[in-house]
Order: sequence, then structure tokens, then C-alpha cells
Amino acid sequence: MISAINGPAWRHSEIPLLSDIVLAADDVQFQDSAHFPNGMVPGDGMHIIYPLLLGWNRGRLLLADGADHRRSEGAGARAGERASPRPDLLPRAWALAEQLAQRPSLLLRYTRVLFTQPLKRQLIDYLGYGLALEGMSVVDRTVTPGT
Repeated sequence: MISAINGPAWRHSEIPLLSDIVLAADDVQFQDSAHFPNGMVPGDGMHIIYPLLLGWNRGRLLLADGADHRRSEGAGARAGERASPRPDLLPRAWALAEQLAQRPSLLLRYTRVLFTQPLKRQLIDYLGYGLALEGMSVVDRTVTPGT
């Protein structure tokens, strides 16, 4: 699967980064604007994906500070994508897709299985726990202090 990110990725920006190949415009911005800035634990997979792709410290910083991070600052650059000027992005993605389509289907399928297995393992191990903590943080916001 090829992802072509050509605009701001501010909500669940981990989703396009989960593609097998990630291409991005050179001015793309990444942010988790939904969780921590609004008082919620980022436990719905963000807590797994960003530290895994960016390294523990950069991933946690992106999730905790709520700021937008430009591709050049490493938010996307360290996540394995290649940058292109915006007008070249979609033609480049299509050319790559056509090139990959020429490969044997079993080669593509088994390579993807190999590359995604470690991520699936982490999601199985930690997603439920993260969702529980996210849910509890939402409930905690609705309780008035001192009641």
C-alpha cells in the first residue's frame, strides 16, 4: 500500500504512516491535535505507532506537546517517507504503484506480511490497554474536582 500525504495530517496522522511505502509533500505537517491537547490519553494506537516509527523520545514529544511538526523537523522524515514537491507527489506515487504492480503477487504479499508482523504484535499487546487509559482520561475530565 502506498500513501501519498499532500496536506496537513493533524488527526490520526499515524494512519497514512502505516502504509508500506510513504511519500509526502515536502511541506507536510504532522500533529496529534485530538488527544493530549484536549485532555485525553493518546491510547488508540498513537502511543504505539509514533514511538515505533520515530523513536521513543521523539514519538512521545509529538504526542505530548500538541504542536504541529513539519516534515523537515523529523516527524515524517524519520517515519520512513520520501519527500517530494507537492506537484510531483501524486505522479510519483502512481509511477511507483505501476512499478510494484509488475512484481509477482506472492513476492508483494509475503514481503508485506514480513514487514507488518512486528507492528501487529505490538498492537495486539498494547492497544487494549491504551484504549482503556484513553477512556478513563475522558471520564476523568467529566468529573468536577471536589465532588
